[in-house]
Amino acid sequence: MRIDPVQFGETNTLMKDYRYNFEKLANKFDYSPFVERAWEERFRELQSREFKREETVEILKKMNEYYGAGAETLAHIERLYEKDSTVMIAGQQAGLLTGPMYTVNKAISVIEAAKQKEKMLGKPVLPVFWVAGEDHDFEEINHVYLEQDGLKKQKISQATDGKTSVSDVDLDSEAANEFVKACFRHLPESMHTKDVYRHVHHALEGARTYSDFFAKILTSLFKHQGLIVLDAHAPSIRKLESDYFIQMIEHNEAIASGVYAKEQENKRQGYPVTIDAEVSDAHLFYHDGKQRVLLMREGSRFVGKQGEVEFSEDELLMIAEETPERLSNNVVTRPLMQDLLLPCLGFIGGPGEISYWSVLRSAFSELSIKMPPTLPRLSFTFISNSIKNRARTEGIDLYEVLRNGLSEEKMNFLSSHSEVPLEEMKREMKEQISRLHAPFRREAERTGPDVLGYAEKNLEYMESLIDDMGDRISKEHLKKYENTLAFYSRLEDVIRPKGGLQERIWNPLPFLNEFGWDFFSKIPEYEWDFRQQHYLIYS
Repeated sequence: MRIDPVQFGETNTLMKDYRYNFEKLANKFDYSPFVERAWEERFRELQSREFKREETVEILKKMNEYYGAGAETLAHIERLYEKDSTVMIAGQQAGLLTGPMYTVNKAISVIEAAKQKEKMLGKPVLPVFWVAGEDHDFEEINHVYLEQDGLKKQKISQATDGKTSVSDVDLDSEAANEFVKACFRHLPESMHTKDVYRHVHHALEGARTYSDFFAKILTSLFKHQGLIVLDAHAPSIRKLESDYFIQMIEHNEAIASGVYAKEQENKRQGYPVTIDAEVSDAHLFYHDGKQRVLLMREGSRFVGKQGEVEFSEDELLMIAEETPERLSNNVVTRPLMQDLLLPCLGFIGGPGEISYWSVLRSAFSELSIKMPPTLPRLSFTFISNSIKNRARTEGIDLYEVLRNGLSEEKMNFLSSHSEVPLEEMKREMKEQISRLHAPFRREAERTGPDVLGYAEKNLEYMESLIDDMGDRISKEHLKKYENTLAFYSRLEDVIRPKGGLQERIWNPLPFLNEFGWDFFSKIPEYEWDFRQQHYLIYS
C-alpha cells in the first residue's frame, strides 16, 4: 500500500487556522492538539477528576459483547477500571452499512490516535466510537450511493415519522434484507463478495435497531483493533448520565449565552457558523414517547420548539433524576456529556465538528471542566490499482484530479480531437458560459425583474447557438472516444464524486467487495500526521 499526503485549497477558514495558525484560535480552545505537553497537561487534569468507571465498564462489556466484540475490545474495556486509563473518542450518527466513508475514517483515526497517545504518555489510551443513536433524521441515513451507470442512491424502503431517534426505530428485517440484497446486486462479483455478504448478513440478523446494525458492522470491521463502541441512547447509558443532565439544566442559561456569544464572535472574525445558536436554546431534547422534541427556554420554563411540551425547571430536573432516558443532547451538550461520562484524553472531529467546538469553551468552563484537545480526523481517498494504472496510461495526474476535479482535463481531451464528442462538448461549453454569464445575471437581479428576464433570455440564446452548431456537426465519431470518456466519468465518480471528496459520498461496501472485509483494519502502521489535510492511498 502506498500512502501520499495531499494538500489542496482549504475552504474552511477556521480549519486552515486550526492546522497552521493555531495561535489565532488559542482563546477558543483549552489545549493545542499539536503540542505534546498539552496532552500531558490534559492527562494530569483527568487524574484530578472522578468518573463512574465501574458502572461504565459493566455497561460497555454487555453492549460490546452484544455487538460481537473481539478479545482486544473486551480487554480495552477492562482497562477502563484503571484510574490512569483514558480514552480517545470520535462519534457519528448510525448510517446504513456505516454510511459515508468518513465514518470508517473516523474509526481509523481514533484507533491510530489512541496508539500514538498511549506511546507518548506510557499510559493506557483506549479508542471509543460514540454512536449518536439519539439522532432522528432518518432521511439523512436511509441510503447509500453505489455505482449504477454512475453514482446513484440506493434507499431502504422503511420509513419513519422523522422524529424518532434511530436507536428507537425497530429495524424492518424484510426491508433491510431487501436493501442489502439490492446493494450487492450492484456490485461486481469478486473473490471477496460472498465473505463480505456473510459479514453484513450476520450483523443484520442480530440487530434489533438501525443503531445495532451500524454498531455490529463497525465492530466487525475493527474486531482486532480494540475499538469500543458506545450507543449513547442506550437507556443504561442515560441512567449513568442523570447527574450530568442535572448540571446542564441548572447551568442551562449560562451555557446557551456563552455559546451564542462565541458564535457571534466567530461571525465577526469571518469563521463559518455551524450551529446558528440562539440565547433561548436549551440544547437538550425531550423524548415524548418515541418522538424527540427540541427544548427552548421561555423565562424560567422549558418548552418544545413547536409547543409540544412545557416544563418548569424543577419538573425537568425531576425528569433528569428519575427518567434520564427521556432526555438527550444536541451538538452543544453532547461534547459536555462525553467529557463528563468518560475520561476523554482527546476528541477526533471533522471540519464541521471542530468549527462548532470552537464556540464551546465557555460551556465546558461553566461545568468546571476543560475542553479536551481536539484532533482533526484523518481524511483519505482510496484508489485501486486498476484506476491508478489506467490514469497513468491516459496521462492523468491523480493529485490534480483530487485538488481540482476533471473538468479541465476533459475539456482538453475533447478540444484536442477534430472529431468532437458532441454532447460532452456541448454540456461543457454550456457550463462554462453559464459560469461566465453568472455575474451579469446577479447584476441584472439587483437592477430589476425586467432586466433579469432579459439576462436569462440572453443566456438561453447563447446556449441555443451552441445547440445549433452541434446540430451541424456529425456525431458518428463519438463512439471512438466513448471508452476514454467513460473512464473520465468513472474517475471523477471515484475521486471527486458530485464535486466533493470520496469520503462524503462513497460507502465502504464497494471497497470491501474489491479488497476484502479486513481492508480498512489492515491499513499499515504509518506515522499519521493529524495536521495533514488529506491522504491518497493506493491499494
